[in-house]
Amino acid sequence: MKTLRMFPRLPGGAAKLVPRRRKCVLLLVLVCLMQLLMLNFYESQTHLDMLNEVSEFLKMTSLTTSAKDFVQGFEHKLRGMNLSLDYNRYWKFYKELNNSKLRFNVNTYQELRKQKHLFDPRITYSVYLNYIRKQYEAVNPWNVDDSEDTNVRVPFSWQDWVDLSALNKYLVYSEEEKPTCKDIITKGIDYSPDRKVRNLRKQFDKTCVDNAMYQGPTSKHLLPGFNFVDRAGKRTFLEKKIHAKSYLLSGAPIPNSIIFLTENGTYEVYPEEDRTMMDSGLYQDYVKENQESEYIADPINELRLLTRTIPARKPELDFDEILVAENNYQYTIPIENFKYDYKSIIKDYESRMDTLTRKEVNHLNSLKYSESLSDNGLFKSFKEVNLNWPASYQGHKLQENGGHYDYRFFNGLLTESKINEFDDINEKRKIILHRMIHTWLQFTYKEGIVSFIAHGSLLSWYWDGLVFEWDNDIDVQMPIMDLDKFSLRFNNSMIVEDLTYGYGKYFIDCGSFPTHRKKGNGKNNIDARFIDVDNGLYIDITGLALTDTAKLPARFEREWRMIQKSAKSDPLVEEKNQKDAGLLKRGLTLDTAGSEHVPREDSAKKDLRQGVKRKVSIAAKTELPSNEALARNEKLQIYNCRNNHFYSYSELSPVRLSMMEGAPCFVPSDFAAVLKSEYSSGLKRFLFNKHLYLQDLRFWIPVSLVQAEVRKISGSSVRLSKMMSFYKEHEVEMLLKLLEEEEVLKEFFLTFETTSLHTREMELLAQINGGDESKEKEYRNLIASYKSLRKPIRKDLFNYLNELDKLQRSEKLILQDYERASSQNEGFYYVQEDPVKKPLAINKAGDSLKKLLGKDKSVKSVKSDKAPTEEEQEDSEENPVAPNQSGGRITGVSYGNPGIRRIHRTNKNKNKDSAEKAD
Repeated sequence: MKTLRMFPRLPGGAAKLVPRRRKCVLLLVLVCLMQLLMLNFYESQTHLDMLNEVSEFLKMTSLTTSAKDFVQGFEHKLRGMNLSLDYNRYWKFYKELNNSKLRFNVNTYQELRKQKHLFDPRITYSVYLNYIRKQYEAVNPWNVDDSEDTNVRVPFSWQDWVDLSALNKYLVYSEEEKPTCKDIITKGIDYSPDRKVRNLRKQFDKTCVDNAMYQGPTSKHLLPGFNFVDRAGKRTFLEKKIHAKSYLLSGAPIPNSIIFLTENGTYEVYPEEDRTMMDSGLYQDYVKENQESEYIADPINELRLLTRTIPARKPELDFDEILVAENNYQYTIPIENFKYDYKSIIKDYESRMDTLTRKEVNHLNSLKYSESLSDNGLFKSFKEVNLNWPASYQGHKLQENGGHYDYRFFNGLLTESKINEFDDINEKRKIILHRMIHTWLQFTYKEGIVSFIAHGSLLSWYWDGLVFEWDNDIDVQMPIMDLDKFSLRFNNSMIVEDLTYGYGKYFIDCGSFPTHRKKGNGKNNIDARFIDVDNGLYIDITGLALTDTAKLPARFEREWRMIQKSAKSDPLVEEKNQKDAGLLKRGLTLDTAGSEHVPREDSAKKDLRQGVKRKVSIAAKTELPSNEALARNEKLQIYNCRNNHFYSYSELSPVRLSMMEGAPCFVPSDFAAVLKSEYSSGLKRFLFNKHLYLQDLRFWIPVSLVQAEVRKISGSSVRLSKMMSFYKEHEVEMLLKLLEEEEVLKEFFLTFETTSLHTREMELLAQINGGDESKEKEYRNLIASYKSLRKPIRKDLFNYLNELDKLQRSEKLILQDYERASSQNEGFYYVQEDPVKKPLAINKAGDSLKKLLGKDKSVKSVKSDKAPTEEEQEDSEENPVAPNQSGGRITGVSYGNPGIRRIHRTNKNKNKDSAEKAD
């Protein structure tokens, strides 16, 4: 009964309890909100602390503090900071890869690849590495044999490796509306179907073929209408970008090999057919195997699986084993490596023709072709971007003329590439050059290739171990026999950066005339190039060889006179007598190992801080006969490149292990003497090319930025000649103000660890050369640490451009492992969760080009419906059949591997021979 009576009371009681429950709920909600607010406040304060920590440190610094103590304290503060907590603001400070995994809809991607050109390196590398690992497991699980039977072979198409989306704007037209070669050459980027040239009866330009004449592997609907197979005449830089993309799509040969770099060695695979990963089935196989993976494109994981399954290949010349404390981490170059007996190489190849590898056959053909030509009959082997220049663009004069870009991989002028307000052209330049030299040095060290930093790059190394702030190219040198082996092994190969660092890839192109070692007509001073596939910038590679060059720099002429005076008899007369007696062969001289070479004092022991570049001083002497000049040069042990830069053996060897841009490198033994010979005051001039070198920060700063801080302190500017003295008088105050500038702070944050090591290296070297043996152990320990490759000190370029795109779309940048694909950029693609039932509509193309290069109609150039003049075509017509060291042609129809080439017909009556394969 009591229970029954309770029921009627329950609602009333419950009614009284509701407010209490609400209070509890509200209290709980309030507590949660307070915790959330506290957490957010703490995080914001943490971020605020991170943002202001540097400023607070600067504010607390007394002007009486010494600059050295301030910099040391500031470096200690930076080492403990984690700027990734505010990645959206400090994204340019971050060096590691971001968003290394890509989540995308596999069906959408496949459908869009049928309609237009898309590129994301994460997909390409993931698909290829997955396939390569399985191929290694099948044919070469130990990665030790390099025979034809155990080579890992892969399909290849430039469509998978380069962003060709600039061509997409032409794919929206019907086949009849697409521009022909004459349309694109005469109308350029202003082409539209209503301006189409009609009634074209013959081929307009031999560097380009229309779709109707194209017989290559690319589907017609992915061709823009025109197909460049060589470099055309001079045009604007906007047009040259389109030409380059078309060439890679339609005319470029596939690489001879692809080499993947890793921490422990390399993996080399061999492209054998011109097919995309979509057409060959590689993509479909990868998707099937990884269909349950949440983040399907993960190149780092695929690389990790490869390295765990298949051991990396080690080189014959293993610098890790050779460079030890006992030899002061130096490598003595065999003196024979500077003598090029290419005739013996040819003879050796011809004696075993039946057993030659593909690379050896190509190398033999190149040597024989080069040998057949005279010095003055050589055409230019390398082709840069040929622009209408001087020229103006959007109201200003162009700063670049195209000479620092390879025409095949040109992606626009860097100085005209500003994408949006978040973009920094100078930062992009630094990223490109840093990644290029870092990868080159990793590649040469891992492969046992002897090369050393040269010319302006050596001077920039001398100052701070970095590339100059204003540089746009890099120079390295090799002994001629090392260059010969390099060309044999790596010509027309593509080198892929260690994917744990970034997505860079670089093409090696070796010149067609290696047997010619003198200046000749001056068109072939460079022997090879290491070219950035994504933009066309390159490293110049030159070989040093013993030659019969008669004229010498004055310093070697003086030395030769000293030898002649001190000799009991004229060396040349003695050599002639020996030759008559049959003791000499081929006009060579005394054994250089026993020559009376007068050693020069090691200039590194002196303070030779002298520098600004000057021309090499050549003594005006009557030219010696060839055999006498060769004998003299061998006696002096001097070697030269094809631009008449001379060096002695003692200046070069043994090369020293050092570090540049965070990677192990070699520099000449007597680098100070080398630099002094090329520069008159470059080792001591702190003001150069509108930049001031600040020893406290250890890098070059634009004068305009320094001058701005000077005005803040003094109220007026100072003369350039007085700028350094003003800085010294206000050293700490100037440092404080400069580091408040985000650009200076970023540069110091990125470089201080690398430059501090370089500075200490140079200090120790100077002390040891001065007789302080107590520093030798510290020096050896420091140099030994260079053998361990350091990570890049700047962002990956693809990451940088990807994040610019996100900022343009007002997205917050987040530090994370993965991202979803985007539809906002031509280089990316749309993600949807449901499978695609029909192809998506193609977006109107051309936006990327306009974003990158601005209003295309503002380029001032003269348009004409007439064919290019002979002058415009002179470079591409010089020799249409010259083979390079891959066995292919320099111009005209290009060859990649023997038996594989891009096929087109030059007119309707020449379609049979064009389909033949190369011999």
